[in-house]
Amino acid sequence: MDMRVAIIDCFSGASGDMIVSSLFGVTLTEEDLRKVISSFHLDIDFEVKKVKKSGIDARKIDVRETKVERTFKEVTNKFSKVSDPELREAVPDAMRIFERIAQAEAEVHGHENYEDALFHEVGSDDAIFDVVSATLGLNRLKKDGYRIYTTPINLGSGEVVSHHGRYPVPPPAVTEIIKNSNLEVYYSDMNEGELLTPTGAAILAHFSEGSFKYPFSVENINYGAGSKELKRPNVLRLILGKSKFHDRIVVLETNVDDASGEIIGNAINILSKLCLDVSAIPFFGKKNRPGYILKAICKSEDIEKVSKTMMMETGSIGVRVIPVYHRLRAFREQKKVDVLIEGRKFSISVKVSYPERKIIKPEFDDVKKIAEELNLPLPEVYSKVISELTEMEQ
Repeated sequence: MDMRVAIIDCFSGASGDMIVSSLFGVTLTEEDLRKVISSFHLDIDFEVKKVKKSGIDARKIDVRETKVERTFKEVTNKFSKVSDPELREAVPDAMRIFERIAQAEAEVHGHENYEDALFHEVGSDDAIFDVVSATLGLNRLKKDGYRIYTTPINLGSGEVVSHHGRYPVPPPAVTEIIKNSNLEVYYSDMNEGELLTPTGAAILAHFSEGSFKYPFSVENINYGAGSKELKRPNVLRLILGKSKFHDRIVVLETNVDDASGEIIGNAINILSKLCLDVSAIPFFGKKNRPGYILKAICKSEDIEKVSKTMMMETGSIGVRVIPVYHRLRAFREQKKVDVLIEGRKFSISVKVSYPERKIIKPEFDDVKKIAEELNLPLPEVYSKVISELTEMEQ
């Protein structure tokens, strides 16, 4: 099963305008950008240029800057007035990106309430333009079935002068934004200044699933240019491709013939939190003693942790490690949806996979909870939920 991947190659850092420029001509048009300006009542204008960076043809969106300082509340107030349906869909993601920036600013400067923290450059109309435009373009990629990844991001090197003074690269706000995200970063080996901006960091931290570790084929490449002139091409490269969706896993198993069913059940519950799947298969062993083959599927990097847990929880003195060359996986995602059952609205988790056609399955525990609240038989409620989900997809 092929998986579509959109890989944002950040060998020369990333900024909000570079991300938007890399999406231009792929999922963004000039009309889209003008719609963002009019819908959010931004006091800016822009020009789309074709430029060369170290011999590479790239698009560059030049925006006339407006230096406006706003709090997080003031930024989100502008979002509440948008009426365009597609841009309204982009608002929640854009707000979370600005919230990430606000929380970083508040943490760095010691503000207890991030909503009142004052943005400096990133509160301007051009920053709102970058965040909303990038969100619109990246969400369109996701709707087309692409998953968003980033290569390790070049932070730059040296020092940067900001509103608060001179700091080493990366400045404190950027460090806070990328903290606990999926992003991998590294320092430049040349004195290039700041290459990863707060806006760029927040957009990528929100959308990126991390670095893509598997082989892929390339279908399309687009370049977005930055403003700096560097020894290397100052561009952000968007690579669209396909990959056979597989990952590296192992099967761990052990024979247990001296543990009760309760102990095996408890081991399964604990291992289920660490593994992709766990099962126990009854068997008869030496001297016709009944027992279980306890089997766990886990990621290769978790072998040691899972093996130790398996031995500690069962009393086993050894675990067999069975490598799996690869496994093909259908693209899948988990999300929350609302269903109407017996005139009442319930929020449930569903798993969606695409092995050949779209398959959607409700979370069993959520269906069970609905059955208990309505005092109805579980099979009846499960059938009603499936029917609701089927109607949604039509």
